[in-house]
Amino acid sequence: MSLKLPQGQKLLTNVSVVRMKKGKEKYEIATYPNTIIAWRTGAEKDVREVLQIDRVFRSVEQGEYAKSKDLVKSFGTEDQAAVCLEILNSGEMQLSEKERGSQQETLLKEICTMVAERCINSQSKRPVTVGVVERALAELHFNVDRNKNAKKQALEAIKLLESKYPIERLPMHLKITFPLAVSTEVREKVANIGATVDREDSSGGVYVIVCKISPDKFRDIDAVVRSYQADGALLELLQIASEHQGDAAIDSLAGLSLNSDSSATHSTSQHSPSQPAAQPGAPADSSIKAATAPGMVFASRQELAAHMKSDWHKHNLTLKSSGKPLMTKEQFVDFKIMAEDGVSMDSIGGGGKGGGKGGGGKKGKNKKEVALWD
Repeated sequence: MSLKLPQGQKLLTNVSVVRMKKGKEKYEIATYPNTIIAWRTGAEKDVREVLQIDRVFRSVEQGEYAKSKDLVKSFGTEDQAAVCLEILNSGEMQLSEKERGSQQETLLKEICTMVAERCINSQSKRPVTVGVVERALAELHFNVDRNKNAKKQALEAIKLLESKYPIERLPMHLKITFPLAVSTEVREKVANIGATVDREDSSGGVYVIVCKISPDKFRDIDAVVRSYQADGALLELLQIASEHQGDAAIDSLAGLSLNSDSSATHSTSQHSPSQPAAQPGAPADSSIKAATAPGMVFASRQELAAHMKSDWHKHNLTLKSSGKPLMTKEQFVDFKIMAEDGVSMDSIGGGGKGGGKGGGGKKGKNKKEVALWD
């Protein structure tokens, strides 16, 4: 007579397994879920709250313990508690869904922070915030890899953003000192690398260049300096920050239109000088507009900031991401009134329960859509 096992039974649902391979042998220990990371970061100090049993297994699923002679051969001891601690600290974790999600969220925040620190808007030359970088990466379906370090993924994210949004790497400000005798030769090499020279000085018996370069050209500049290092060449990093410290950071995707949608605006802004920040007491700029406020001109940056926090701005962002036309201020007010009165799109289109043949009944066949965005 064959043994009948219960159907639909899920085994080891409250066990998280940590594995370690020593030579050809594999060892496992059974731990409580969501406790391994807390133990390794030092948040949990009591090992009894982490280990379900202080025994080493060959297979936790089959309940097979490891033999003492195998432990001595692999770990040099048969002490079960000591081997459990070694596997717990260095073994391969079986993460639960909650732990995996927490790790990915933390890693994504770190990547977005690195991107925001290293990038500016190429049109306005202002910094971008962590929030807008995170939303932009979500729109581009950027996937976080827990097996790669954050810096490498941040550089990949920057390349992805540069291909779709007006974002560029923050330039590095360098001060380079060379012997005066090689000034002509050095000036040509620096220009060939693509550096933007802000200032040159040869009054102190040495040739000094203050310039800006793209971060990916830093190795080339460093190689030039090293070639003259025996003659006293020196490289100093002055600044890695946005020049427009007085301007507010871009905290909305409205300030980062896709390149394909705003190529004309992008090219215009590249060839026009950047506008300085408004001085206290200066007259308000009467040409301030927002992508989410069609037909609206703001009298000041304060009004623009208030609009960015409004429900109208948020609703138009939703419409824009869905590919629908944006609402004007009057259309949005009418939309809110209809929503507060409980008037749905279905009832307006004739799709109510008593809609009859034309209304389509409950499912609303041949339903007419209301042109709220016309």
